Order: sequence, then structure tokens, then C-alpha cells
Amino acid sequence: MFIFKTKANNGEELSTLERRVLGFYHFNSLLAFLLSLNTIASATIAHTAVLHGRFNKMAETAYMMMRREFEYEFLSVRWSFLCSLFCFLGMIASRLLIEFDLLKKDGDSKNKKEIALLVVCSLGALATHLLSYVNQNLWCWQSLIGMTIYLGKMIVTRAFVEARPLQIVSVGLTAASAFYVAKIGLREMKGKAEDVAS
Repeated sequence: MFIFKTKANNGEELSTLERRVLGFYHFNSLLAFLLSLNTIASATIAHTAVLHGRFNKMAETAYMMMRREFEYEFLSVRWSFLCSLFCFLGMIASRLLIEFDLLKKDGDSKNKKEIALLVVCSLGALATHLLSYVNQNLWCWQSLIGMTIYLGKMIVTRAFVEARPLQIVSVGLTAASAFYVAKIGLREMKGKAEDVAS
């Protein structure tokens, strides 16, 4: 999963665009991995709770029963799986661009540029098609963004209103991770601005 160690170590040989695509690859790899693990853990816990049977099984549909009785697990599994899927697509697109040197400017740059555009357009088409289809079939939310906001509110409630200590730690570490992603991104943008100025 985490490849390109040689390419990452020889960052000075990469163009700014290649470094950014490589960073995007590693970011998406990490997110896809973490979200997939969350999907597996949440689904396993929910499955065990369903087998245990201590809940009201009466509902109009299985969907409504899961939303009512296992809302956090149901939402967490769906959201984590869908987001990990989009991270995986971003990871694949980045890997193709870097692995086959489609962003290098050399004698065959016109052909490489066309292949790079093919990769970006085809995977972009699939990602937007899937996102459109997902947004049309979430049932209880207008879009994946609305689902994300709802899950975020639920996690904050579990952490601070229900006062679950490990959930508070998790929220804090997630905020710290977001801070460092932003810091690294800003540093990269500042480096690019300095390259252009010089």
C-alpha cells in the first residue's frame, strides 16, 4: 500500500506536480486503510449486537430498524465504506500517474500527457458517477456531505455530551491529524510560491 519509498526519498528529482501527486497518493492510502479498518470493526460489533438480540425488532423495514436501534454503527459502516472507496479511487489514479511517469516532461511528453488525461478522466468519470448514485440513494440524507456532518455531530455528542473518555481522545487526535495535514499542505504551497519567485 505505502509504496514509492525510493521516489519519496528522491523528492528533489520529482517536479512539484509529481511531489503533490505523490503526497496525494500517500494521503489517500492512509485514509483508505483507516476507514476500511473502521468499517470492519464497526460492522463486526454491529453484527454481534444484532446476534445478541436485545433490541426492538419491530419496524416497517430492516433499514428503519437499523437506523433506530444501531444508528451509530449503521451510519459509521456506511460512511466509512463509501469514503474509503473514493480514497481508493484517488489512490489508484495517483499511482498510475506516478508509476508510469505520466507527469514527466521528456521526448514522449505529448503521448504521456494524453495517457495521463485518459487516466484522470476515466477515474474521474467513475468517481463522479458513483458519488451521484450514492447521493441519490442515501435515503435519510441529501448528500454524502450531509451524512458526514450528521456523523460528525453524532461523534461529538458521544464524546462530549455522553462523556466517553476514549471518544474524546479520538476526537482530539483527529483534530490534531487535520491540523498537521493542513500544516504540511500549506508548507508545500509556500515552497511552490518560493520556487516561482526564484
